[in-house]
Amino acid sequence: MAGRKIGRNDPCPCGSGKKYKRCCLEVDARRAAEEMERSARGKQQFVVAETDLDDLSNSVQVLIESNDLDRAEAVCRELQENFPDQVDGIWRLATVLEARGQRPAAAQAYRQAADFMRSHPGFDRESVKDMIRSAERMDAGDDKLPL
Repeated sequence: MAGRKIGRNDPCPCGSGKKYKRCCLEVDARRAAEEMERSARGKQQFVVAETDLDDLSNSVQVLIESNDLDRAEAVCRELQENFPDQVDGIWRLATVLEARGQRPAAAQAYRQAADFMRSHPGFDRESVKDMIRSAERMDAGDDKLPL
């Protein structure tokens, strides 16, 4: 798998036979988040490469699941700063705000993600609709609305 990005549903490169998301994703995501944190504190010079985008983006979800919301938000800010031409920073920030229970702010961030997708090539209509539905779910205050 050298030279290509590992998808969440790909076999884990460690050879366990499990999907990456069920095996080494969490460890790799934590490592990426820790590297970003060290960089932010100035302990080491760290240059984010585009190939790290997926790892950093996925680390936000891992941090949310670990209830480390401050760190998850910091990674979102780093994503926005280092990858301004990608939607991940805005979209992942919306998920952090949602996890914090800040529904109006989350709705606004989901709408910003939808606007970003509309104004940049490569996003399908369904992805934009997903962001709008998430914003509407936040506005309604109902976790039972379909995603």
